[in-house]
Amino acid sequence: MSLTLLCQIFLPIIGLAGPLLILLGLPGTWLLLSLVGLAEWITEPRLFGTPVLVTAVALAVAGEVWEALSSSIRARNAGAGRRGSIGALAGGIGGALLGTMLIPIPVVGTLIGGGLGAFALSSGLERSGGKSADSAFRIGRAAATGHMIGLAGKLVAGLVVYVMLVTALYV
Repeated sequence: MSLTLLCQIFLPIIGLAGPLLILLGLPGTWLLLSLVGLAEWITEPRLFGTPVLVTAVALAVAGEVWEALSSSIRARNAGAGRRGSIGALAGGIGGALLGTMLIPIPVVGTLIGGGLGAFALSSGLERSGGKSADSAFRIGRAAATGHMIGLAGKLVAGLVVYVMLVTALYV
């Protein structure tokens, strides 16, 4: 059996883990792209064209940027200053990591931790900066919502990359 055929059989199966790992807060799209890079390196003729690979990397970067900025932008739109915006970003990342460790239910701990982290740090920093409790709560709620929207956007980007690469594998 040729390496190309093996890659066409196993890459879609193993690669599906990429988008699923995004829900755990792991770099699933980048792991998928690493797997594709390995397959591209070991096979001859090449499985994917340069435009497909460049587009996949661009979508992966867009998903990362979307995830990173969503909570900050939502907090800023709710009235957060610089402190609250940075708190939304840092709290979402730290909370997702902490939630994954403290709540050992796959996906659930990451989602709850990330949302709570974005909420807590952005609202706490805004409150300590002089905003009213009501305003800080509104900013925190927007940051938590933005964190969830960011994760959903990154998941969509990961799924699009997966479908695009699997489609290109057989065309």
